[in-house]
Amino acid sequence: MNDSTNRPLHGHTPHNVMWLIIGICAVSGLGFLINAYDPDSWLYIGAFFLLLFLAASAISFFVTNIVRRSLLLGSGVLGIFFLRFLGLRELYYLVLLLLCLISIELYFQKK
Repeated sequence: MNDSTNRPLHGHTPHNVMWLIIGICAVSGLGFLINAYDPDSWLYIGAFFLLLFLAASAISFFVTNIVRRSLLLGSGVLGIFFLRFLGLRELYYLVLLLLCLISIELYFQKK
């Protein structure tokens, strides 16, 4: 048997399905939290934002296989929802958030 059958094609690293399962479980937990509980406690609001960050980060890590980029995407999704929670719905806030995330990505990019 040839050893090249177990290696991925074109030098790509295989995606870990565990991160997809974690992301789907976090989205399911987020749906349960939204449907079962009213947002009257800071505990439920914190759990919402934590599950949202976990779901966005895990699914983006499954897609990209880059930890830095998945954490930035997760924090971007968290930032957008947190701005909406605070009532900051202007387009300028979204543009500023995207520019901040892009500048952080460019700063930490490998040279």
